[in-house]
Amino acid sequence: MRRQLLYTLGLGLSFFSVFAQNPSSLLAKAEASAIQQSAYSRIKMKAERPRYTRDMELRSWNMGNAYSLVQIVSPERDAGMVYMKADKSLMTYSPRTGKIMKLPSSMLMQGWMGTDAQFDNILGAASLSQDFTHSYQGKKTVNGQECHLIRCVPKPATPVAHDHVDAYLSVQNDTWVRLVFFDKKGTVSQQMDALHFKRFDEVLMPDEIRFTAKDGNQTTTLTILEWRKRPDLKPSWFSESTMKNIDSL
Repeated sequence: MRRQLLYTLGLGLSFFSVFAQNPSSLLAKAEASAIQQSAYSRIKMKAERPRYTRDMELRSWNMGNAYSLVQIVSPERDAGMVYMKADKSLMTYSPRTGKIMKLPSSMLMQGWMGTDAQFDNILGAASLSQDFTHSYQGKKTVNGQECHLIRCVPKPATPVAHDHVDAYLSVQNDTWVRLVFFDKKGTVSQQMDALHFKRFDEVLMPDEIRFTAKDGNQTTTLTILEWRKRPDLKPSWFSESTMKNIDSL
């Protein structure tokens, strides 16, 4: 009887340990580590192609996923260009023309200036923890780390082109390690891998991210050079006036 009780208890604990993994909570922790912070960052990108490479440097200000502003620092021909996402509005500013143009939200699904990243990767769009439904798929080893695998399916009102996203979250430190995006046909359209982690302003996050296109023949590497919290940022800061005067702010 005692053996049976221990066996039953063991099964119960095993059952509990599996279902105790709340995928929504795990994703919220991963996003809270950096994505949901109000912050300033300086970023370097390198797109590698069979015949050429493209280097770019950016400055970025963001408030979670809803508000973000990105200024291109280099290359010289694009320097000064500003892109801003303010709630549901998407805009761009060119210092050469002095004009601000509104962009369609569908631009978020397009490639970012000749790289393998998309506009929504840079400007921020949907939140995996808030705008998707989740199912826990177990544990997998990815990039040498034991990870929780969570399948994320967009809610009906979420403006994304993905059929679903597989998120691999580190068991050890709650950060994301790999994100795999699938299109409506169920094939991989994009993959993001966190290659290295670093602590900025007391927050642990990936500081080197590799974007891989669906054919796997070209990649883009994003490196975070600087990141710091900016709790002073407010929604009103993300304005057309800020776009035009960002160099003096």
